Amino acid sequence: MMSFFATIKTAGVFQVQGKDGSLKPLVSMRVVDALGNTFDCQMWPDDAGQAQLVQSMPQIHPRQLVQFEVAGYAVRPRKFKDGTEQLQLNLIITNVGFPNPQSAVVASVMTFHGTMKGGKAFPIKGGASTLLSFTTVDELGNTWPCQMWSDDPQQAVLVPVIDSARRQPVQFEIASYAVRPRKFADGTEKPQVNFVVSRVSIPGLNIQAA
Repeated sequence: MMSFFATIKTAGVFQVQGKDGSLKPLVSMRVVDALGNTFDCQMWPDDAGQAQLVQSMPQIHPRQLVQFEVAGYAVRPRKFKDGTEQLQLNLIITNVGFPNPQSAVVASVMTFHGTMKGGKAFPIKGGASTLLSFTTVDELGNTWPCQMWSDDPQQAVLVPVIDSARRQPVQFEIASYAVRPRKFADGTEKPQVNFVVSRVSIPGLNIQAA
């Protein structure tokens, strides 16, 4: 599960045309974490909590604390008003709540709990540094491509054990992310998101976040 405590930057409800031609309400929020990363979030009518969230939208304001879980995500091109087109990450969110900042002390961060699917360490720049790359999966079957660079002090601890981490429960925080086209061996190119992670815990291998 990917869970998120964040601060709302913008929020609104938009009517979008569905595949059947009918108009459907789309809840859209842009949220920001403590490191300044922004995430574009959506909730569609097939979520049981959307109707209640739509009713609450007039009371939702910028800088308000929000928490939610991520049910899925999509990476697709988005065309802007100036005609430019860029890849964008959209998080599909569920179980949205609004903690009372007076009673809840939480870190504004995205946290993952799931299972390690596999990983590997790659030397880069002539072997001067290392890229740690691994994929995790949540309870809904979403896969999360993850990276940790050598500027993270924990990387040196993880590199020797990454080959043994498959199928292990894992937890980490999202430090940042990048969306870019990825070219595959068959020549096709697809958009992909890479999450830069930090504070990784793998209890089965005695790896704990500092």
